[in-house]
Amino acid sequence: MAEPRLSDILTIAEEELSRIVLDIHDGPVQYIFTALSILTGIQEEIAHDPAKADLMPDLARVAVLLESSLYEIKSFLGAFRPPEFRRRSLAAIIQGLVLQHEEATNTRVHLTLENVPETVALPVKITIYRLVQEALANAYRYAGVDEFYVRLRGEDGWLWLEVEDYGKGFELPDLDAPVQENDAHIGLRGMKERVQLVKGHFELYSRPGEGTRIVAKVPTYV
Repeated sequence: MAEPRLSDILTIAEEELSRIVLDIHDGPVQYIFTALSILTGIQEEIAHDPAKADLMPDLARVAVLLESSLYEIKSFLGAFRPPEFRRRSLAAIIQGLVLQHEEATNTRVHLTLENVPETVALPVKITIYRLVQEALANAYRYAGVDEFYVRLRGEDGWLWLEVEDYGKGFELPDLDAPVQENDAHIGLRGMKERVQLVKGHFELYSRPGEGTRIVAKVPTYV
């Protein structure tokens, strides 16, 4: 029996992610919407009953918690809803991702695209997209700055990706060491593993106070 191709594995993974996103949207998100609607009705009724006025602060706190949960879930769904990888070019996909990140975080991403081929293998598109997504998310959470740099160029059948910030930096972890419980660097490990899956090379550069740079080199076709 033939082993499944890498492109099939990654495509199935993205399709499964799409299904999960839809399930969350059609399930928990709708329940929270309904709960907020019911709560609003209760607040309106209590507002006309002075005897129950002491309940209003608690109801207001519940409403805030529900609205915050809804916002976070919708932000998550927006971040992980896969783009149309097959139809769109890699350059267009990365441009859209950068714009989405800027709008969601109110930060600035300096994007440089150079000689990025129009045609790139599907597994490579997925890999580059997820690398940029994870790297920008990490930089936003931990770097302590509001400007980031993404550079993507094509050269001799390879794609070179760099994601850099001039923020706090950190001591380099051993990404080849066994995974520990509550591993703080699981995102970095995931990036390295993605690159290795498409027969690429992954490098991480960082020092406390000197920012962080992620470099990946992947073949255009696998």
